[in-house]
Amino acid sequence: KCDYVVCVLPGTSETTNFVSDVEFKAMPKHSIFISMGRGTCVDESALDSALSDKEIAGAALDVFQTEPLPTSSPLWKHENLLITAHNADLTEDYYDLGWKVWRKNFDRFCSEGQDFATPVDKKLGY
Repeated sequence: KCDYVVCVLPGTSETTNFVSDVEFKAMPKHSIFISMGRGTCVDESALDSALSDKEIAGAALDVFQTEPLPTSSPLWKHENLLITAHNADLTEDYYDLGWKVWRKNFDRFCSEGQDFATPVDKKLGY
């Protein structure tokens, strides 16, 4: 039982439509669903139904199956859905933080034998 469910999963074959009918029906009716990982992790049809049927109180999405969210998507009709343009993390220090991560990885690249600060595991898909 929770008031908020936040999905920040990576987009892999194992996470496609990971949040679907079963998960929305398990959430309390007063809960809010937030998705800001990868849009492929959320079954948008199931979310549309959950919002229409008031299975959950509302949702906030920063990512979608197709980006930008098509104008034909039924998700646009929901007043209890906050939609952002996949840039909700743009803060004053956004670029500074990005450069710091880049610099740390560059320094590690130049130093033999050091792993990157932000490694990518191609087998996992992220």
